[in-house]
Amino acid sequence: MKLSQCILLAIALATLPVQWAAQAQQSRPPTYASIARDGYRLTKVEAEALEAVLASNPDDLATRTKLLGFYFRGAGRLYGPEATIAARRQHILWLIEHHPGSEVSQLSEATIDAAGHALADMNGYAEAARLWTKQAQQHGNDPRVLGNAARFFQLSDKQQAAALLKGAQRAAPQDAQWSGRLGYLYAIAILGVDMMNQNGLPTSHSPAEAKSSFATQAREELEKSSDANVVGTAGSVLAQYGLMMGGLFHERFAVDYAPLAEALLLKALELDTANARWPTALEQFRNLRQEVGRAK
Repeated sequence: MKLSQCILLAIALATLPVQWAAQAQQSRPPTYASIARDGYRLTKVEAEALEAVLASNPDDLATRTKLLGFYFRGAGRLYGPEATIAARRQHILWLIEHHPGSEVSQLSEATIDAAGHALADMNGYAEAARLWTKQAQQHGNDPRVLGNAARFFQLSDKQQAAALLKGAQRAAPQDAQWSGRLGYLYAIAILGVDMMNQNGLPTSHSPAEAKSSFATQAREELEKSSDANVVGTAGSVLAQYGLMMGGLFHERFAVDYAPLAEALLLKALELDTANARWPTALEQFRNLRQEVGRAK
């Protein structure tokens, strides 16, 4: 493996969501994410038995989550794509309608994309978008629902996702996750990320997205923001994902992210001098850029 590839792998591992590392600790109770992964290994007989359980107890979220894992990974070879997508859609739409604030809705296994991969479901996406919009309107003071709706629109409608995250900020101003997620959203918009893998890492780049009006708006809001968490998170994601995407997409990736990443991390440090995250992220970024430059 080339050094540049090793660096990209290191960046990928460094940016894995925190919950994945936490789930590796076997002493902790099962999470919905681990339950979903258990569903990958279900047999057809086991899956049908779980469907029967849900028929009599539809609010059994652990069982529904395991089935979502099955339809996400293992069902295609048993049922074929059309039946798998239809079954998946049914469970996800039920979840949005009945438990919009659930942690289950945060999982990749519970997301419907309109296009881009084998499980893409245009009709399911349209119905899910309608339901999430409805739930956000009905639960405008519930940050969990607003945050889950924002996650659904994060790639397909970043403008709407930003509005939902700002609503979650207003509903729970002391919860730093909303400002962090807003910074993350701004960063992926500027980078033109339009598809991610199960670990939340970019797998597709759209030059049009990177030049969109929302990407311009994101830059402007970051320049004006006095929220260190928004600014610093955006800078960190720009640094990490920018390096990855430069290696993955080469000449197609023409975003001049590096000066902005540095400027935002420096600004975050000025706004929040006691937080070691920002100088650490800046130092790591500069070191990795040097390594990538030497490896070319």
